[in-house]
Amino acid sequence: MGTFGAAVGLKGEIKINLLTTSFPVFKSLDEYYNFDQSTEWKFDFIKMRNEKCVALPSHCRNRDDAESLKNKKIFAFKDKFPKTKSNEYYVDDLIGCNIIHKDGNFIGKVISVDNFGAGDLLEIIFKENKIYIPLNDDNVISVDIENKNILVNPMKGIIDYA
Repeated sequence: MGTFGAAVGLKGEIKINLLTTSFPVFKSLDEYYNFDQSTEWKFDFIKMRNEKCVALPSHCRNRDDAESLKNKKIFAFKDKFPKTKSNEYYVDDLIGCNIIHKDGNFIGKVISVDNFGAGDLLEIIFKENKIYIPLNDDNVISVDIENKNILVNPMKGIIDYA
């Protein structure tokens, strides 16, 4: 859901690098854990400040406490996530989906979803090479999460059957 960033000030506040679609989604989750659920983080507040998410973890009383969290990943239970709208997907739902070209050829399976700044990209292994297919209406015809199939018509040059 996010990653703890740099400490802010001296009172234990810390930046959170959000991995959710929006601040309200992150803030609505109520329960936040480390990777193995051995630690649950509570926050005195979570707010946006100068376009950055800043929080005060309840146990942090000074800068050193906050710095001990830097780079730790924040997880939440999927059943606490908000329902997705049409044409919205959770990354976890896309991983493992079959990528099928509109001509019926199997291309590969989604191994990751990345975003380097210009939009979400489906990462696939195709003929022993990593390729990326933009997750947009120009390249993706349909997404069937229930059957784990994504029908694509990738722009010229992304794949080559030869």
